Amino acid sequence: MDTQEILLPVASSLDAVTIGAKHPRADDVKIIGGRGYDLRQPIPIKYQEVRERFLNARQNFWTPNDIPMGEDKLQWNTNQLTEAERWLFKTNISYLTASDNLVPDNVDDAILRHITANEMRQYLRWQIAEESNHLESYLFILESFGLDEQGQGQIFNLYQEIPALTDKLNWNLTFTNNVVNCDAPVGSMIANRCLLEDLLSYYVFEFLFFPLGFSQIFALARQGKLKNTAEQYAYIWRDENLHAINGSWLIKQIIRENPGLWDANLQERARAIVDEAVKLEIAYAHASMPEGGVLGMSVHTYIDFAKFMGDRICENLSIKPLFNTRNHPLPWISEFELSKEKNFFESRVMEYRKGSNLEWE
Repeated sequence: MDTQEILLPVASSLDAVTIGAKHPRADDVKIIGGRGYDLRQPIPIKYQEVRERFLNARQNFWTPNDIPMGEDKLQWNTNQLTEAERWLFKTNISYLTASDNLVPDNVDDAILRHITANEMRQYLRWQIAEESNHLESYLFILESFGLDEQGQGQIFNLYQEIPALTDKLNWNLTFTNNVVNCDAPVGSMIANRCLLEDLLSYYVFEFLFFPLGFSQIFALARQGKLKNTAEQYAYIWRDENLHAINGSWLIKQIIRENPGLWDANLQERARAIVDEAVKLEIAYAHASMPEGGVLGMSVHTYIDFAKFMGDRICENLSIKPLFNTRNHPLPWISEFELSKEKNFFESRVMEYRKGSNLEWE
């Protein structure tokens, strides 16, 4: 008689509802790879911190129309910005708009199919809504300048005209497609590795690409330019900070529950992902600031910030930093943190610990 345990398939939101199915126990629930329970059950809540993040995010919801844009409209239409500043703004908002389309698509197409804890699924669905709100913010900014659809389209379309912008977007899309096109079954080691690499790339998105982009507009605002737009970005940044915190936690929780994933090869792959991202940012810096920068933000400082953030990602993942940076090149960026919220940069970063095992806070 075969006494081998029958392994149930990984729970899926497409599973049919079954009469008489048992209520899951907390011990049954896994962040990924959970089996034998229905994902539509909102309880038990195993990961209370995820539930708290959802409740906090819901309290923080805002709308772009809450922020008056009259001062920026005047500056834009009375040539108070230099040509270099206008170009920086155009490339910046084009990339960020495309990015905030990319992120929710990745959550929906690649990540959610693997998540088997209802509270995390709930948070990620809320994140999708927040990203949609960010898209509305970018659209509202250009509308408030008085630009018609053609004028807006010329700006938004730059991500399809400038290779440095296109390359950044396609880089993240590669990871999304690796998950979507993975032939291995959900819950397998191969599928989980594809998922973890994707999560790492989008953690880079939230923690490196977004803050770098916001910093350019914050630099203009410190010179008295596009301050209304900077306020919009500050609210978006608050949301993205919380997404980054959740992304970091999700990566670590997957590794806690699947320690075999985080082997030496994947740790080296994680460092390579960060290195690739910083190189993409260097190219973007030159494309968005072709004259070497604008008042308050030079290409050199921007690149230093990219390397600084890359090292912080490595430290938070307990892998060896790439650039050995220590001093924050933009200490003034804290001026744009919303005071009511704990900011991601204030979260304690774990010290780098050598070896194949992660140690957790």
